[in-house]
Formats: sequence, structure tokens, C-alpha cells
Amino acid sequence: MTKRLIRLFGGHRNSVYKTNSFVKVIWKDGFKRKKQIRQGVLLENFVAAHTDIKARILVDKSKPVQEENGKLVTYFHYAAGEIRYPWNLVEIASAANLMGKFHGYLKARPSGGRPGLIKIHLDFARGNILFRPKTSDAIGVIDFETTSSGPVEQELGRTLSFLLIDTPTPSSFGLRPSAFASRRDALLTNYPLPFTKDDVINWTLRYLTNEDYGGLNEIRSKAIIWLTKR
Repeated sequence: MTKRLIRLFGGHRNSVYKTNSFVKVIWKDGFKRKKQIRQGVLLENFVAAHTDIKARILVDKSKPVQEENGKLVTYFHYAAGEIRYPWNLVEIASAANLMGKFHGYLKARPSGGRPGLIKIHLDFARGNILFRPKTSDAIGVIDFETTSSGPVEQELGRTLSFLLIDTPTPSSFGLRPSAFASRRDALLTNYPLPFTKDDVINWTLRYLTNEDYGGLNEIRSKAIIWLTKR
């Protein structure tokens, strides 16, 4: 099953390989996060099997995670689609609509806890969104390992934090406020479900303030200043 594996981009955490019709994910620190990974894998399988959103379906649902050579691994069927980076405004708008559809499906699956909480992806950005080839249509979402329960504002804030630091800029980081505003508006005006904008901005600031974005930290700092002056 693991012959002729081709390494795919798996973010900064995991190793991901593809061959023919399946994908093998080797989870970094998998045994420490086994419960959350297992829940996320099963949720991704649900989305793939029971909605019109593309996602990865498990090769064997009875084995959502398994040990192999001392590592925790999962086998999925491959979900076809293109990855874009950074997203342009049309792609952001399409991803916002997809996020609303995604949340709409998951509202039917109780998250437990306080009212108003649903299952949220919490990494709805960058290489986890699949686009229809040669179009700007967002059609799928993968990598549910960070899935948790929370308000839609947290999901929107998390995604907006990435969209702001991924703003295409000159090498001098000479950003105009309109560059941030257009990306914010492309997300929030195209998300179809009710939300509280101030809560979204507060979540965005929380993520931008608490996380390290490496070489994009200078843009992050400008985004924080822009948000706090809104």
C-alpha cells in the first residue's frame, strides 16, 4: 500500500504522501494529540461522505488512526483540487461562501457545551482549501486535525488573521490600509451566516498577537496596528 509514495505539502506539522488513489498522513506528535486527531479525521470523513464539499474520505473507517513503525498514521482517499497561495479577492469571496456552507452542515451535528457553539475547522486557510482547477471556485476543505467547538466568529477571526498577513505586498512591506480592508471585506461580506463583526475582529487580534508568523511578522505588526485603529 505504501509503494511509490510522493511527498505532498503537509504544512509545518505533518508528513503527507500520495500514491495513486490514497493519501498517507503521518501525524507529528500524533500520540500526544490522538483523541483530537481521531475526532477530526472522522469529521472529515463525514463531510466527504455526506455533503457536497470535497474532503478526504477514509480508506478504512474502522481505522481512523493506526500505529505504523512507531508513528500515528491515517490513510485517506485523495481529494482532487488545486491549492492557491496567497488567495486573491475572488478566491477569498468563494472561500467565505464555502465556509458558510461548511458551518451550515455542521450545525446539524451538536457540538456540546454552550449554546451558539458549533464544530469549527480552525485552519480554514492556505493549503487546506481546495479550488476547482483553473477557476476561483472553492470546492473543498481538508486537514481537520485542529477541529474544535466554538463560535463562527472564532473561525472567521482565525481565517482573517491569515488573510491579512498573506496580503500580497511589495518587498518593502509598503502596505496601504485599503490592502487589508479589501481582504477583510471579501471575507466578511461573502460569509452567508449571521455573525458579530466586533467579535470577529477581537478573535483576529487575539490570533495575530499570540502567534509567530516567521518572515511575515512585519506584515502581522502592521495588520495589528490597522485593526486597533479601525
